[in-house]
Amino acid sequence: MGDHVGIRAILADRGVRTVIGLTLLVMTGFGIVLPVLPLFGRSFGVGYGTASLLISAFAFTRLGADLVAGPLVDRFGERVTGAAGLAVATVCSLFAGLAPSFAVAVVAWGASGAGSAVILAAFYSYLLKAVPKERMARTFGLFYGAFNCGMIAGGPLGGVVAHVFGLSAPLFVYAVILAVASVLFLRFVPEAPARRVDPPLSTEEAERERDLPVARHGRTRIGSLFRIPGFATVMVVNFAYLFMIAAVFDTLLPFFSKDELGLTTVGIGVMVAIALAAEFTVLWPAGAAADRHGRRAVLVPALAALGVMTVVLGWAGTVAVFAVGLALLGLASGYAGVPPAAMLSDVSPDEGSGTAVGTFRFFGDLGLMLGPAAIGYAVNGLGFEAAYALASVPTFVALAFVVRMRETLRPAAAPS
Repeated sequence: MGDHVGIRAILADRGVRTVIGLTLLVMTGFGIVLPVLPLFGRSFGVGYGTASLLISAFAFTRLGADLVAGPLVDRFGERVTGAAGLAVATVCSLFAGLAPSFAVAVVAWGASGAGSAVILAAFYSYLLKAVPKERMARTFGLFYGAFNCGMIAGGPLGGVVAHVFGLSAPLFVYAVILAVASVLFLRFVPEAPARRVDPPLSTEEAERERDLPVARHGRTRIGSLFRIPGFATVMVVNFAYLFMIAAVFDTLLPFFSKDELGLTTVGIGVMVAIALAAEFTVLWPAGAAADRHGRRAVLVPALAALGVMTVVLGWAGTVAVFAVGLALLGLASGYAGVPPAAMLSDVSPDEGSGTAVGTFRFFGDLGLMLGPAAIGYAVNGLGFEAAYALASVPTFVALAFVVRMRETLRPAAAPS
């Protein structure tokens, strides 16, 4: 029998409600900055390639900080690290906006990537601890919905702010949003509840781990996490999913739309909106299905559809066919994107939840970084059809891993 817990019941928890609300707020701020960032870089008189270093610096720093952010959350707790990450990102965004030179802007904005890693690790870890397993996928459906809505809403706002107040203004707006979010996080998010410890640690072992330096503690916990059945599969799935997002949505879609279909930037924006709208409509149903029927039951057909539609898009000969294909890809992406975080909750112990989240984020960010580079070179050498086919390979590899794994939603947590 299905569990009919709805959105209102999930948001009744003040901490969960606040984390999801702050995700919407913070991602709106990030969405305000992101579209304007390359133009802000160009305002220092540098070329297009050099200006892109602003984005790359943020991505590299966040990737490097992911594996440290998790152990920090384990050591100091979600409230302290989350508020600290928001504060660091506030200061860095402010300094980037005030930067007297491009080099200073790159360093300041790059350092904000470390704050971003800590923020996300704290948010994810809190939800993993505070939300019952049988509601986890639906909760992350709401979380990702807030994430996407913030990014979508922030883009137009950033254009208006930059047009009226100048190219550095979005960074100041983002700094204010982050400062407010830091206060709200401390005010309304309680300490995350401690529930199970798996594998259990003795008092002596727990004290020994606490005495380790953060980096060494992280390596120790990561090694133990990869010995848990299913954990490696979750990492592979998250890498593959975000590789697809970066390779297809962020790279192939704009190139293919312009060079093969002759669309303008407005047309490209419409294509992106079609895919995002389709994805958004299924985030809650995907979470409900994963909580009701199991993560594997949702993920296997979703990954299969995602891989097939990625290949098919390379053969779209008209705008109409491409738009329909993107809508179908968005539906598959929505169903494939929700279960991995719920699976992470299923297989990760609460004591190492921060480290588990940091590792999860690291593999995802690695996919985000490698996807555009790998597929961009494939387009140059092999053409769009082959590039789309290559972009589907990690998805099919992840599908093979999921097919071979056991269901991670434990019977004890399944709804009755």
